[in-house]
Amino acid sequence: MRSKQSILLFLLLPVLLVAQTGLEDRLSKNFARLEQLKKQIAELQKQISASRLKERSELEQLELIDREMALVARAKGVLKQQADLLSQRIHKTNQKLATTVKRLNQLKDLYAKRAVYAYKYGKIRNLELLLSSESFNQALIRYRYLKIIAEHDARTIKAIEKKKEEIKRIRARLADQLAQKQRNIREKEEQERQYVIRKKEKNALLQKLRRQQNIYRQRLAQKQKEKEKMLALIAELERERALRKKKKEPATRIPHFSFKDFRKAKGKLPWPVRGKIVTHYGKQRDPQSKTYIKNTDIEIKSKLGTPVQCVFKGVVRIITYLPGYGNTIIVDHGKGYYTVYSHLDEIYVEKGEAVSAGQIIATVGDSGSLEGAKLQFGIYGGKKTYNPEKWLSRK
Repeated sequence: MRSKQSILLFLLLPVLLVAQTGLEDRLSKNFARLEQLKKQIAELQKQISASRLKERSELEQLELIDREMALVARAKGVLKQQADLLSQRIHKTNQKLATTVKRLNQLKDLYAKRAVYAYKYGKIRNLELLLSSESFNQALIRYRYLKIIAEHDARTIKAIEKKKEEIKRIRARLADQLAQKQRNIREKEEQERQYVIRKKEKNALLQKLRRQQNIYRQRLAQKQKEKEKMLALIAELERERALRKKKKEPATRIPHFSFKDFRKAKGKLPWPVRGKIVTHYGKQRDPQSKTYIKNTDIEIKSKLGTPVQCVFKGVVRIITYLPGYGNTIIVDHGKGYYTVYSHLDEIYVEKGEAVSAGQIIATVGDSGSLEGAKLQFGIYGGKKTYNPEKWLSRK
């Protein structure tokens, strides 16, 4: 039975090592992303301070604060992922500790039994065993047998000492990991505090701006410009796709990943978020500016922090911030089809990551929005935009 368990452990060891390596790799990337976001936040804070000294317009100040809040929200998302990864690592370390302690106890038990035997019979019994041999060959065999037992006892003592040292190292590692998790908690609390401060500033500015009738026209004009940027981002992704196709390169270097036919999902896609559509696709009259605009997306009103799910299997190609759109994720679904998720708060994926249908990729926010928390959702195919309402399943 023990031999079968040993074989099973031997076969599983590479899998466990790969899993551990994968976890450490994800944590390393996570820490790097967090450091990058913290640098960007610090830079924006300098710009906000400078903008106040220069007495910039309230709209410009609002955009800078909104950008900072969007970055802080992304940092919060990274910290949440980090907390999950640290919990996984601590769990694995605890498992390793339990396994090592169990093995140590087995070795101690084995050695204790041998020690009792040695105490009862000792060297006299061994000498009797040799002297009672019926022939020289039998005595030689018994001598070799006793030598093997002695060597095994020595190895057991050595193994016990090794396991004791290993347990010390694991416990030290566990203490470091727990301390790291505490630092993670404190850092997330600080980001939350910073977010609340900026939220109050943003709300105060919004109250002033909403009293100015021309602000909506300015914001609308700005958003129209940003739509061009969004289309340019999609066009750039399409150029990259065409280039890969020409060079016969794989659509993605992610192992065991292949795109499915997005077109077959028309009318069956799950809703990216729970809520009510407040802005429809196509030509619509804007209630604030009283002008007609052509919408390339829909807007779904939802509560701040509501989970946002990916509607179809794909690869995250872009994570960015655009004025008027806020935190934005673009997911590639193959054959030139993309879905776009905007006004996000916390983001739980990274560029180049494979995502599945129903996977939580972010939470609803109000970044880039004058009207509060909502999700802006769009479907793009090459140079065309599609009405998401025709692609989403009926409620």
